[in-house]
Amino acid sequence: MHLRRCGMKTFVLVTDAQPRMTLAVVRSLGQKGVNVLAAEKTRFAPALFSKYCKVGLVNPDPQKYPDEFMQWLIATLDKYPCEMCIPVDDATLDVIMKHRHKLERLTSFVLPPLEGYKVASDKGLSVLAAQQADILCPHTIIPDNLKELDVWIKNLEFPVIIKPRKSSGSRGIKYVEDKEYFKKAYLQVHKEYPFPIVQKYIQPVEKYGVCLLFNSASELRASFVQREVRHYPVNMGTSVVQESVYYPKLVEIGSKLMKSLKWTGIVELDFLVDQQGKAYFMEINPRFWGSLQMAVLAGVDFPWLLYRLAKEGDIEEVHTYKTGILCRWLLPGDILHLLTNKNRLSMNPSFLAGKKDNVYDDILSWDDPLPTLGFIMSCFRYLFDGQMWRFVLKGDHYEKHNNG
Repeated sequence: MHLRRCGMKTFVLVTDAQPRMTLAVVRSLGQKGVNVLAAEKTRFAPALFSKYCKVGLVNPDPQKYPDEFMQWLIATLDKYPCEMCIPVDDATLDVIMKHRHKLERLTSFVLPPLEGYKVASDKGLSVLAAQQADILCPHTIIPDNLKELDVWIKNLEFPVIIKPRKSSGSRGIKYVEDKEYFKKAYLQVHKEYPFPIVQKYIQPVEKYGVCLLFNSASELRASFVQREVRHYPVNMGTSVVQESVYYPKLVEIGSKLMKSLKWTGIVELDFLVDQQGKAYFMEINPRFWGSLQMAVLAGVDFPWLLYRLAKEGDIEEVHTYKTGILCRWLLPGDILHLLTNKNRLSMNPSFLAGKKDNVYDDILSWDDPLPTLGFIMSCFRYLFDGQMWRFVLKGDHYEKHNNG
């Protein structure tokens, strides 16, 4: 896990320059003098416009063309002396985990064991792991065939959530209120995401993300908890505003689960707290999370800690940070929330809130303004992509099925 040492100038390769958490990684490392090389499927990606990105490259799509991406990655690591590679998004991480032994001869990574990763990246297997660790989860059905579909319907307690086993954000999730619509909704999800899981719907009072970093001995080295404040789509979607909070019990539960998987590196776990105050484990994100910038602002600089972990072998523990910090994903998340929220005038924090109200932004920065231009240019790239606009504007990543 130690970084390669070389007499010449070296880089840290950060993949997936489009998502906002990659921008947080690039800024964090760049501000500390690390030479960052970032890459994406297009040149029009926010992190590639950052002044902290020394070299920007275009790579093949790792989801559509994994073999070509792997060839590109090997060629890039041969051309540029990279002391470390930080894969950010799911598709890239899948390819790198599959070929890690070949790639580890070329650069350094901080990654979990393959078996643990397989469990963490599968929502069905992660629920089973949580249950085995005596962690509270919603009642869950994990199908492996369609023959017993009618049997499940008879035994289900509605409403339920149909959830893909592998997806990010709220893509493919369907909320079903009664039996009449279940079979159709399930088969729709199954067509794109084979054999999704089915969970009893828990009415949330609060949603939390527990962000953790483990060393190579699966010892917890950093922790951070965020409360979700606003979402898009409004009722059940990706969080667009979060607040830094302390919740030691959730850190304890999350750490217990990840230690059972012998975890190394970064991870984020989602929890839901119901009206009785019970905390339910929902899923694991085995990578950096969208709202990473807030943890950095609050005082837990996960990208820098990850880099130091690779360089030094181990680091001091970091579990204290500023609470009450709010950070939002204005472009486009909070704007879309504003446009679709019928109670927009009573939003708290207000849409117009800023730093004086302790509200910060994932992308906007006076110190590093050009990523905003990169985001705008990336929007033009998708200008005529109907599927992308349906996904963004209509919230096709979350659908509700009922008799209404």
